[in-house]
Amino acid sequence: MDPVRNEEEPEYTDRYQCGHCGHSATIPSLLIVFSQLVSALIGGGVALYLMLTHLSAAMSAWQFDEDKGSLQHIVLVVAAGILLAGFGYTLYRAGQNFYRRHIYLHPGV
Repeated sequence: MDPVRNEEEPEYTDRYQCGHCGHSATIPSLLIVFSQLVSALIGGGVALYLMLTHLSAAMSAWQFDEDKGSLQHIVLVVAAGILLAGFGYTLYRAGQNFYRRHIYLHPGV
């Protein structure tokens, strides 16, 4: 695969074209993959911490029969779970993009 660069293309992606068959592929740059990985790990860690903290508070409120506090904590656990799922998807996409970069830049390895 040979790199292809046009003047009007942004610098956010790398474009490659095969010298034999003419197949072209646009893959994200290494900077994008690295930022996806870092943001998914940091954001996922924070979301996991918040989820476990509010889950603990919700369980203790439920244990001591405090209905007022448990509903608020349950809603926050669900919100943190949604955030955690989103950061998980970002981590998944970073892995896919890293694998795609590896396939195109190091064929046959």
